[in-house]
Parts: sequence; C-alpha cells; structure tokens
Amino acid sequence: MSTTIAAIGTALSNSGISIIRISGNNSLKVINKIFKSNAKLEPNHIIFGKIMKNDEVIDNVLVSYFKAPHSYTGEDVCEINCHGGNQITKEILEIVLENGAILAEPGEFSKRAFLNGKMDLSQAEAVINLINAKTKTETRIAAKNLEGDLSKKIKELREELIELMAQIEVSVDYPEYDYEEVEPSSIIGLLNKKINEINKILDTYDQGKYIKNGVNVAILGKPNVGKSSLLNKLAKYEKAIVTDIPGTTRDIVEETINLGNIVLNISDTAGIRDTEDIIEKIGVEKSIKILEEMDLVLYLINGQEGITKEDFEILSKIENKGLKYIPVINKMDLTQKSIFDTILKELKQNNIKEPICISVEEDTGIEDLKNEIIKMFDTNDLDYSHELIITNERHKDLLKKSVEYLKDAQNEIGKGQPIDIVSIYVKKATKTLGEIIGADVTQDIISKIFEKFCLGK
Repeated sequence: MSTTIAAIGTALSNSGISIIRISGNNSLKVINKIFKSNAKLEPNHIIFGKIMKNDEVIDNVLVSYFKAPHSYTGEDVCEINCHGGNQITKEILEIVLENGAILAEPGEFSKRAFLNGKMDLSQAEAVINLINAKTKTETRIAAKNLEGDLSKKIKELREELIELMAQIEVSVDYPEYDYEEVEPSSIIGLLNKKINEINKILDTYDQGKYIKNGVNVAILGKPNVGKSSLLNKLAKYEKAIVTDIPGTTRDIVEETINLGNIVLNISDTAGIRDTEDIIEKIGVEKSIKILEEMDLVLYLINGQEGITKEDFEILSKIENKGLKYIPVINKMDLTQKSIFDTILKELKQNNIKEPICISVEEDTGIEDLKNEIIKMFDTNDLDYSHELIITNERHKDLLKKSVEYLKDAQNEIGKGQPIDIVSIYVKKATKTLGEIIGADVTQDIISKIFEKFCLGK
C-alpha cells in the first residue's frame, strides 16, 4: 500500500460542498503542491486556502489533515472540502491525480482501514450497510455493528474455543505433566453453550434480512381482480397500467415502498389464467415462478364474482410452499352479501386464513391491509439497542457452518473418538468464526466484499 490514492467522497451533484479524499504516505506532499494558505496545515486541523494550478486559483477550499495512524485508513489522510459543483469537483480531483495520487478503487479507503487494523471485516461491512440503509432501524443496527458489537461477540466465542483447544492439546501432547485432564462431559457442556449462543444470534437473521433487504411481496390473482390498482394505491402514484381489459399486465411490475419501519419490494404479476396469447402466457409462468423468491403473497380474490377453483389451486400452492400470505377480497363496493358470505364459507372450509376485505376503488380496507403486513414483519419489538442482530447473509452462512462443526465435535465425543479428533472440529469452527471478522479470510473474499463499496469510501 505504498501508493497514495484519491477519490471524490461525496455524491456528484450541485450541492453546497464536495469532499475529495486522499490517503497514503504522500498525501501531504500532494496537498502541498496544489494548496496555498496563510496558515500551516497541522494534524487534526482544518484550514482555509486555495487550490492552485499553474498560478491560477481554481477554488477556495477547506483542507483537513489526519496523520497516521490516527485516521480512517490508518494512513496519512487529507480531505479537500470544495464547492459542490460537478465540474469544479472533477477538476480538483484531476489536479490531485496529476500531482502524485492515483484514483482509488471502489471501497479502497475502507479496505486500507481493514488491512491497517482500524476495523475488522464485519465492521467494514457495517459501513456499506450504513450507507445503503433505507430505514431508521437499519441505520441503528449498522451503527452498532460498526461500533463492534458483532466483532466483540465473535471474538469472545473464538477465545473460549481457542482456550478449549489449548487445554485439549496440553492434555494430549504432555501427558507426563500433572495437568488436569479435560473430561468429555465438560467439553460437551461448553460446546452446547457455544452452540446455543450462536443459534441465538442466528435466530435474529430473518428479521435482520427484512430490515436490510426489505420484504419481497407478490400481488397475485386472476386477471382484472385489481392487482395493478392495489400496487398503485400502495405506491401512491400510477406505477402500473390499469384497464378493464383482462391480461393488461403481461410482465412483472416492481416498486419499492416504505411501510412503517419496513421496506416492501412489491411485484405486480400477470393475472393467472389459461391463455393462448404467447406473451401473456410467459407473464403467467413468471407469476407462478416468482413465488420462489417471495416473503409474502397478497392473493386477491374478486369479491364481485366470487372465489373459483383456480383461486383455490393457487392458494393451495402457496400453502404447500409454506409461504406467508394474506387473502385479500377486493371490489367490496360491488360485492353482494350472498357472494361475500359464500367466499368466507369456502375459505374456511378449505382451511384458508381469514381474508382482509378492501375496495381499491373507494380506498377502504387499505389501512387494514397495511396494518396486517406491519404486524407480520414489523421490527418495532426488536431491542436493537441491546440485542445483537445480524443482517448479512455471509455472516449467517458462517455462523451456521460453525454450529455444524461444533455438533460434529459433539458427535465424535459420543462415538468415543480420541479427544484430539474432537479438537479438529473445534478448530474448524474457530476458523469459520474468524472469517466473519477477517481473522481467517482469503484475499478473494476481501476483494469481493470491498468491490461492493462506492468510490471514495
């Protein structure tokens, strides 16, 4: 990391200020070539001056200097606060690059912070989660993990397992010394404790996933039941085309909305029916296939016409897949009481859960539907100020893998295997946990994580 890197650290827009960040051994040397001021640039100070090029003033700026190791990256860092126009920001970056810096890769500042020990890998991932957060809850969880909550717990788990391995190795390698022998029952007890602790963290992933990625919602139903109208009502603008002609929606229409403290990724699907229209048929096939990716299905039933055999076939598929779903009876403003009573009766006879009744046209029942979704997925009951919550799929997979290794260790004890065989699985679990924080991780994984970052971070 002998190179000095630079990038724009703020979004390119016509705003009040932009920030150009420079990091590396030659940061101060680069700044001194292009920055003129009456004050001396000292560590942890910000001073006013001018960016110059060939004796021409380019902009009046503020420059700050952070001396290694007391900076974000652990290297010498200088930051230029210039005026926030696209052209002026790009021009100043070009001047920086002309005077000894090279353009940073995506996430390279955070990558250097990780490699220089300023943060571990889970904290670096929390940085990108914080940048991409869509809700208040997501920002709070990311901020806690940036502070090191997950790191502390993983280090604690690893230290106890490393201590166990040390005890096993001493008892195996130095039997002539009077060390207390490690009893299999005490190993099983400790492993059980660690498995339970890890599983407690894993149990938070489902809600954590909804916080980070949002809830994937499909609006499903027969043609002309009001799916596109419901999407428009939830989105609060005309996202999807609405007509009285069946089969208008031929492909999946997607929209993201905030509902309370959760984000809904809503997909309006093609109406499900038998059709000879090739394009519509493809849309219907997509509507069925999309169920594999959904967290929730809103299944719309036409209250005006009643429930049909096709409705029950789709509801049965949803039930068999174990998906969360809400039956929604639409067009209640046009529904006759006898038809409505029949729908309720048939739903109950087929063990379908109680529906939400709405009229998209008259805007009734929509709040009831929203409240039901919130009740199913809301995160208000999460005590994220005290509870450790994971939102990262990589962390989930590694935690599950570590539990499997610890269970393998228990199984080996149950088979009466020598204690040093047990230690092999404990070591694997320890190594797997280390991958979460970057203690045991390959260069390929590091590169894959940081390439998701934006330039300048």
